Amino acid sequence: MNESRLRELIRSILQTEISEKSGEDELEEITVTGNIAGYNTPFAFSGNKGKKKKKKVSTNSTGYSVVKEAIDEKDIKIIKKLIRDVISDVYRDIWIKRNSWK
Repeated sequence: MNESRLRELIRSILQTEISEKSGEDELEEITVTGNIAGYNTPFAFSGNKGKKKKKKVSTNSTGYSVVKEAIDEKDIKIIKKLIRDVISDVYRDIWIKRNSWK
């Protein structure tokens, strides 16, 4: 018996078993979009695709002010090293715990 004949045989057996157990014919089509409310975004289909609005930060209620501060390459290197050190510590702790379970 070749593979395609075996697949057909398995499909026919499964279909007969399913139809006997359910007592109904095979379901041909179903839709589940009856209760969808639609889009709740008011500007989802507006024509202003190319324009981006600048978000204004509200600082009136907190008493703080916005500071424009740039990050130097030196700061980025320090941050990367800090992240590498923390992640390596996490990996080391995981390795130690796994080896202690054995």
